[in-house]
Amino acid sequence: MLTVVQVVHVPVSDQDRAKDFYVDRLGLVVVADLDMGPHGRWLQVAPEGAATSLALIPDEGSSPPAPATVVFESTDIEADAQLFRTRGVDLPNAIEEMPWATTLRFEDPDGNQLALQSQMVPGNEGAAT
Repeated sequence: MLTVVQVVHVPVSDQDRAKDFYVDRLGLVVVADLDMGPHGRWLQVAPEGAATSLALIPDEGSSPPAPATVVFESTDIEADAQLFRTRGVDLPNAIEEMPWATTLRFEDPDGNQLALQSQMVPGNEGAAT
């Protein structure tokens, strides 16, 4: 039986730059940063105490990969947006009120799609994001 999503792979062009963005700007914590020898570096980050983490994996393809989409749940999107702006995160979009939740969409330095989202509105759990 499946229980939780454990790791989401997020393709990045520079793991150090990605680590700076996700840890120093978004406030995630490093779960693992290991030299895996011939298999490269394993860099894994997550919100403090989260069950699901992000593996920031090197993009080794010759063509751009399809971007990942990661949605973080936020208890206060306005406050998080203000904090992210002070840390230098570019937030070009306005906070949107959707029928199922409030959301703020933005990108990481590699073009991966990120969003902050409030808890789903009861009764609209099946709505698409």
